[in-house]
Amino acid sequence: MKRYVLSVIVLVVAIVVPFLLIQVDDTAISDEERMTRVMLNNALARAIYTAEKHYYKTVDSDEMYRGAIKGALASLGDPYTYYVPPREQRRAVENLYDAEFGGLGVKIYEDHQGFIKISKPMPNTPAQAAGLQAGDYITEVNGKRIHLNERTGMTINDVVDLLRGKKGTDVTITVQREFRDPFEVTLKRATIKSESVISTMLTDQIAYIRLREFGGTNANEGTSKDFTDALLKHKTAGMEALILDLRNNQGGILSAAVHVADAFISEGIIVSTRGREPKFNEDYRATPQTLCDPEVPLVVLINEYSASASEIVAGAVKDTNRGVLIGAKTYGKGVVQKRYPLEAVGAMSLTISTYFTPNGTSIEQTGITPHIAIDPDRIDELELTMQGIAEKRNAIENFVTKWIVDEMKRTGKTPKDFTLLEAELPALKETLAKDGILISKRWLKLRAEQLFNLNVGIERVVNLEYDTQLQEAIRVIRAREFEKHFTQHDGPPISTDEIVPPVKLPEAAGE
Repeated sequence: MKRYVLSVIVLVVAIVVPFLLIQVDDTAISDEERMTRVMLNNALARAIYTAEKHYYKTVDSDEMYRGAIKGALASLGDPYTYYVPPREQRRAVENLYDAEFGGLGVKIYEDHQGFIKISKPMPNTPAQAAGLQAGDYITEVNGKRIHLNERTGMTINDVVDLLRGKKGTDVTITVQREFRDPFEVTLKRATIKSESVISTMLTDQIAYIRLREFGGTNANEGTSKDFTDALLKHKTAGMEALILDLRNNQGGILSAAVHVADAFISEGIIVSTRGREPKFNEDYRATPQTLCDPEVPLVVLINEYSASASEIVAGAVKDTNRGVLIGAKTYGKGVVQKRYPLEAVGAMSLTISTYFTPNGTSIEQTGITPHIAIDPDRIDELELTMQGIAEKRNAIENFVTKWIVDEMKRTGKTPKDFTLLEAELPALKETLAKDGILISKRWLKLRAEQLFNLNVGIERVVNLEYDTQLQEAIRVIRAREFEKHFTQHDGPPISTDEIVPPVKLPEAAGE
């Protein structure tokens, strides 16, 4: 089994989890320090033993040791340094490092009743070969009943664990489909590639590539390969401009980010890292050959949830004047982590360095400011409250799913044309208003279409009607408004010696 100690940049949700390394490397400490550490280790063992013996409830001592691990790492005050439980580490290896896993090839989600539903079988997978469909419910896996609620304690991650497994092994699922009795199907798990790249060609030969994350540890796998394939496909199709969408991309593998940035930059530094240990000091330089011709106009979309690896790419594009950034200021995570395995108990994520853009700028805490700031449409508080009430009551989801079932009864097939459902939305809006739920026609249509697509297996790459940032990107490309946004960088780059301390960070699963 590989020992993954790879440099990764990830967005860490602000749930800080902690650690204590019981094994002490005492080769470089004084007798006094050694004595102190022995005393601390003994004190920890004594505390756990005392709790086991005298606490008024049964004690899980293993959980207490894991808590000690969490607490030790939390004492560093760094939200990116934390204990990684075994399941989370396994998911990171599958989704981020390997960018593949053994599974069935279905995208699943939890409906409002706690049942697991298939949103789409992925192409050329066991799920598609078995005829699984969007809208199918998975009610059992290997005889285990699937229902997510407080009573069962089951989560969607538990279902993922049941569906995934070693390539070539069998898994039997029970499927409930509309107008049919439940049926069992046994599938052989295959290698499923993680989907991190989505692309399409827009009007005027403008290519659009969205990166969900940066996965895979070399140029022949994961995001690097999928991005290269998408870019070459669009070049062959006559791409005249490119929009790279990094919105909501929370990071991933450093090398994948460097590969993507290198597609646009032919010389100089893409990103530099500086740590306390010299071995973590590295300059990642661009190669002379670019995948995307310099003459091709480039727009990069960013927002407040673009973090880490996304900021490396955006920063490199901005500092080299290769493209125009549109959207909102990025999150501001300018530090690098490594995952260190902790044998059978999981791993630890440890911040090892700070990274800097080509101009020597650290974006930690500050983020990257776009050339053109376009905030998403602001919604007033009353509208937000009403939307929340509608969601809590599942009013729109119930309406959409009932309409789909009725349409299937009428036609004998799954509907794919949202405009038929859209014609019924005024009646729904009126019904909601009678119940005191006053929501805008615009949001109602958007939410209904999202739920419709999810239930019938449609993946919409872009939605120009609602995406004002994408609209602006297309306008800038058509108007050729690039040079006026670029800045001249005179003089030497800013020093990269200072390490800036990190700060705390404020869709369907594929199996």
